[in-house]
Amino acid sequence: MSKSSSAAVVKGVLQYAVAVALLAVVLAMNWTRLTELFSRTPDLGIFALAFLAAVGVFSLQYVRWYVLVRALDLPFTLRNAFRMGMVGTFYNTFLPGSVGGDIVKAVFIARGQTDRKAAAVATVVADRLIGLFGLLFFAAAVGGGFWLAGNEQLAAHTELKDIILVCAGLAGTGALLYLALGLLPVRRQLRFEERLKRIPKVGGALAELWETAIRYRRRPTAVMTAVAMSAVIHTLMVLAFHFAVRVFPPTDLALLGSLAEHCVIAPIGFIAQALIPLPGGLGAGEAVFGGLYQLIRHSLPVEMVKEAGAVGLAGRLTLRVIEWTLGVVCYIAYLRMRTELPKPDDAEGAEAE
Repeated sequence: MSKSSSAAVVKGVLQYAVAVALLAVVLAMNWTRLTELFSRTPDLGIFALAFLAAVGVFSLQYVRWYVLVRALDLPFTLRNAFRMGMVGTFYNTFLPGSVGGDIVKAVFIARGQTDRKAAAVATVVADRLIGLFGLLFFAAAVGGGFWLAGNEQLAAHTELKDIILVCAGLAGTGALLYLALGLLPVRRQLRFEERLKRIPKVGGALAELWETAIRYRRRPTAVMTAVAMSAVIHTLMVLAFHFAVRVFPPTDLALLGSLAEHCVIAPIGFIAQALIPLPGGLGAGEAVFGGLYQLIRHSLPVEMVKEAGAVGLAGRLTLRVIEWTLGVVCYIAYLRMRTELPKPDDAEGAEAE
């Protein structure tokens, strides 16, 4: 085993160790409250709704990626989008790193291209960025809509209103950058591309990535379609969490967050989890969602605030079970499909049916 491989193994083991340790600490701090919640009879109907919402999230994410790939006129099929996407889901769920599944998808789709490997990889990056933009925009637009409509829960929380404003600022900045890209004269676009090409070793790939960004700017219909799909995806993500916290409801139903509150805190929780390089965000996601739940109930007595944190933690753990179940399903699909995935020497692999 090479030094680089050994280092990767050690890094992966450490990431697992940190994730398990963090999860253990979070569980230990809330053990009594969690055991009380999980001792209740679960609402299987609500669990089924959360499960279906999660299935919808993963499925639409694969379709969104397909739309972005086809926008660049790359040979690709919806079936391959599902095949590669499911492998990526397995990696993102169980293996170290928050974007490991994206790397796997990028490798697979690049193998199916002979002359436009960088463009193929760029579709994965674009899919991730549009997903991130969608989460920010969702929290700003939907949360802001509840705020403007006079929702009592949001009106009573300065912190949630601050989160909405920050998300609106970040989403607005991203939209302006995308629009500004189209204002560059063609000669400047070409000039910058030529400068990138002169960079040693990576210049060609960087130039192709720049060209890909320009092409996406020239395909606003495809980008807007992907953004619209993101709106549906993130609605389902929020609903999945909204249902998950109700599978094991607390005795005091006032501790449960409303849909309006979940529309603000759930996107932030998912973003924070994705930015932490642990296997599936394990441990970190539970800590973040528990903390966010304490935030929305911070005006209650201290003991009730802690109980609220346990409710958010229980909801995230319930959602984790769903994600693990779907991850196993994706792994089984991977075992059945891996012989069909593009090979390095198969230029037409992405079109194989």
